[in-house]
Amino acid sequence: MCALEYAIDVGGTKIAFAIVDGAHLLAHDARPTSGESAQSQMEAIGPLLAEMARQLGVAPKAIGISLPGPVLAGTLAHAPNMPPGWIGSTVGDFSRWLDLQAPVVAQRDALMGGLGEYAFGAGRGRFTFAYLTLGTGIGGGLIVDGQPLLGKNGAAGEIGHLSVSRTGPRCSCGRLGCVEAIASGTAIAKQYLAKSRKALDAAAVAARARAGDRLAQVVYRQAGEALGAGLAAWAQVANPELVVVGGSLAQSLDLLRPGMERVLNKRAWAANLPLPIVPAELGGPAPLIGAAWAAHQAVVTGRTT
Repeated sequence: MCALEYAIDVGGTKIAFAIVDGAHLLAHDARPTSGESAQSQMEAIGPLLAEMARQLGVAPKAIGISLPGPVLAGTLAHAPNMPPGWIGSTVGDFSRWLDLQAPVVAQRDALMGGLGEYAFGAGRGRFTFAYLTLGTGIGGGLIVDGQPLLGKNGAAGEIGHLSVSRTGPRCSCGRLGCVEAIASGTAIAKQYLAKSRKALDAAAVAARARAGDRLAQVVYRQAGEALGAGLAAWAQVANPELVVVGGSLAQSLDLLRPGMERVLNKRAWAANLPLPIVPAELGGPAPLIGAAWAAHQAVVTGRTT
């Protein structure tokens, strides 16, 4: 077994949890994210993980948690899509609530996904790359010299809230023209509804675009261009080797990539190009796999909390 640990991926709609060995989920399950407190939800998951371990006959030594917001000094500092009470939760809180007698390592979901791809996916052998996760929202993280780039407040590399249009739609963060407000799954559905008066999710809009629907194609072109502007900023600041694209909307990379590449190549300095854009290899479990790997590394190096 190469990196067997507990892993939890906390999201706005569900909390996934698993026992992970390297890139393999030995056992996994999920619960809807409820309006209950973080404490009550973690206290419910702890025994489920313990039972998984008992049935498998394994003894994970650490817990990796992927959280939907920046983590500063072991504390969830910001989580706009979570019920009240999650912000301010610490690794010490999670350790007590889960009661698994194992140290906890916690980090932002995009960084955990990036670490998963670094260790076992499309980022293998790449020391500096950008991980972009596209779904209901947009997240991003930078892996630099094999380590997640955190920044002062744990929010480095959050491309979703980079403003790329002064006249663009208002984002959930309150500002205009953020990448997330133009290119997330939610934004794509909203823009197609405004143009066509048809309420479809982003996957259905993608299907229409592939079938020749001009309005759907325009929506995806604009989304790709917004992402390309964000990638150009990443290229200038971090000069990554490649961009790894994950999340549910990565299935529409064929529609997004032309706009991404066109704007990226137009805006980025030639010294930072080419910047390949590749699909993630781990899929939805990437944050779980990265969280388990981060927890395992913390045990190996003695840097557990």
